[in-house]
Amino acid sequence: MAKKKKAPQLEAWCWYCDREFEDDKVLLQHQKAKHYKCSYCPRRLNTAGGLTVHLHQVHKAEPTKIENALPGRESFDIEIYGMVGVPEADLAEWRSRRANNGNMGGGPSGQPGTKRQKVENVALTPDQLKAQLEAHKALMSGQAPPPGSVPPQFGAPPAGPPPPFAPGYPNQ
Repeated sequence: MAKKKKAPQLEAWCWYCDREFEDDKVLLQHQKAKHYKCSYCPRRLNTAGGLTVHLHQVHKAEPTKIENALPGRESFDIEIYGMVGVPEADLAEWRSRRANNGNMGGGPSGQPGTKRQKVENVALTPDQLKAQLEAHKALMSGQAPPPGSVPPQFGAPPAGPPPPFAPGYPNQ
């Protein structure tokens, strides 16, 4: 008999964007990728202070704000590494919100994070498949159909000949 997988326990929280993580290790990876990434080169730093030093020494640039942070939390003034350095009041608020809502964090108000709309796997008719393909081609060529002209489930084929390529690109 197979064991059921438990939902992951969210034990770490990103102060910058209010997102929750399974553990501190995943949180640190997130912070390096989303908040401490240099905007001039591919370098990812461990802290806001490290990013500041990097920007000054390597790019001779002044840091402006922490990327992808909530309003009021984009300052370089607070040194945070994982959950170390998070202002005590904010940490207490997160813990109380977490206790009240379980592990449903993801948004600033404790609401579950936004998730993609569930797509049902259903077989399409050949006509529906052709309509989706045409709508995709129109979208990719920069000639997206006008809003409201595409049914919610399936793309409508564009009327007339296929759209021309964008200027500056050779026809293939």
